[in-house]
Amino acid sequence: MGKYRIIGCGLAYIILAGISCWATEHSFHLLIKWMPEVFVWGLTIAFFIVASYGTKLIVDALNNEVYMEHRRRDFWIGTVLVFVFWLLMSMPTNTHTFFYNHNIGNVVQEDLTTTNGYLSQIKARKNVDSAYYAVHDNVNKRFNDLTDEFNGIGRSGKVGGGEIVRQMLRGINEILEKELPGSFIKFNDAAWNKFDPTILSNYEAQMNRSLEQIKDKNYKVSTAEAVIASEGMRKLGIMNDTIRTMVEMGTIHEDVITQAEGVILSGYTCVKNNNKFVKFDSNKDKELYTAENLETRSKRMLSVIDVWLDFFAGKYSISFFFYILLSILVDVAAFMFFDFAFRKEN
Repeated sequence: MGKYRIIGCGLAYIILAGISCWATEHSFHLLIKWMPEVFVWGLTIAFFIVASYGTKLIVDALNNEVYMEHRRRDFWIGTVLVFVFWLLMSMPTNTHTFFYNHNIGNVVQEDLTTTNGYLSQIKARKNVDSAYYAVHDNVNKRFNDLTDEFNGIGRSGKVGGGEIVRQMLRGINEILEKELPGSFIKFNDAAWNKFDPTILSNYEAQMNRSLEQIKDKNYKVSTAEAVIASEGMRKLGIMNDTIRTMVEMGTIHEDVITQAEGVILSGYTCVKNNNKFVKFDSNKDKELYTAENLETRSKRMLSVIDVWLDFFAGKYSISFFFYILLSILVDVAAFMFFDFAFRKEN
């Protein structure tokens, strides 16, 4: 029976250890892509065997039915081995792999959709740099003073477009031409000191036209950047179709994820470069897309360290505990079969 027990428990251990090592290797490989995969596998297997041996030392040390010369020493050595090679290495990476494989498709799709929305604002040249409104308000305030002067309620008390109105127009034109050379309000010499509301309406129309030109030229995203955003949206659309197909098929292709990450990062870069022309859905998004070192949601999922930090920060739902539990059950079952197969006996 002892022989069959060893064989049976050994086979069960190999199967469960294989699952655990696959999950650990996958997580490690996502984190350290520069290392050859065969080396990552070697490290993974070595770590799991050491962790398994650590559990055996603990179990043997707690078994009072067998004689051990250094029971306490073996217990603490086993505890350290389990803590380092399982609790700090195997369990977190396994949890990461199970979580990553189940969620990466949805995360990439969310990243594609959100980035596409922000690029669409840039493509449409939809938003205006808030600095424009200071210029707009300054010009309009001056024009309101000019209107009062024209209507006889200004400082001269005279109606019509005389010298004071001309001076006030010069002041407005200095602002307009500073913003955009060639942009100004032309004084109507033929209307000198005449009180004709159409004159004032003409001045206002010229002012509004100049402000629109200034806004379009200086305070909206450039047409060149709008073209870049349009091309980014095209690539995001193609990538989104590919990812959707992958998710529907229930498979994860790392080369596709890597390609998507590159396309998304290009979109992030365009948004960051033109962030003053983008209205973000939240402060969280603004921080994400304008960070000094850009890191997409998709890329953050690649790192076991970042995923666990986000979990501790409360960014994932309680369902994350399911992946932790799954990882623990696989490893503990493997350790149990290892201990059954190689337990110390008198």
